[in-house]
Amino acid sequence: MTSTTDLLAIPLAVLALCAGCTETRTSNPERTAEEQLLLSTAVDRAVDDVTLNVPEGTKVFVDASRFEAYDKSYAISAFRDRVLESGAHLVSQLNDAEVIVEIRSGALSTDGTKTIVGIPAFDVPVPLAGDLSVPEISLASRRQRLGVAKVAYTAYWRESGALADRSEPIQGVAGYRDWAFIGFGWRSGDTLITADIPDTVADGPEPGPPAAEQPDSDPPEPGIGEGKGR
Repeated sequence: MTSTTDLLAIPLAVLALCAGCTETRTSNPERTAEEQLLLSTAVDRAVDDVTLNVPEGTKVFVDASRFEAYDKSYAISAFRDRVLESGAHLVSQLNDAEVIVEIRSGALSTDGTKTIVGIPAFDVPVPLAGDLSVPEISLASRRQRLGVAKVAYTAYWRESGALADRSEPIQGVAGYRDWAFIGFGWRSGDTLITADIPDTVADGPEPGPPAAEQPDSDPPEPGIGEGKGR
């Protein structure tokens, strides 16, 4: 006859086996670092030559109300940086400004193309079974990904509305290419995320030298009769 102790032993054993299981939850953001690097690098290149031609110390308000694009906060900050580099002084209120710089975006996005030497992937209709997907068969291929930024600005005096300065549309491009040939692949370009992970990330920081052993307690100070000869 099975005792109560035997019946309790089974669930306790199962709990003991499960007690050491730990699951780590991971999540991925909607946008990749690769995409954000393409866009931010394109912005950097587009605004790199921007120089606001107003007298040094002019109070400037950057009007971004018409600037609509992905990563617009980064692009607006890049414009503000160039205004400061030009010698102007930024103000946070429009009414405090002498000159208003209105910035606009013609493009701030990514684009891509793919070229292969071979047979692209395609679907073959199968009666009563739907479509059969045939994978790509290529001898060589090239996949190109670009980040493109097109920006411009118009600056005018706040009181008179007269033109103070302007720019033609400026374009910045960043990108990379993935190449493949008979199973071998490599990447070229100026916006790269390498597959090499620094050792300090992959393996953790290197252990430092072991700490010096500390005595369990401080030695007693010599007193009368301790460590003294007569």
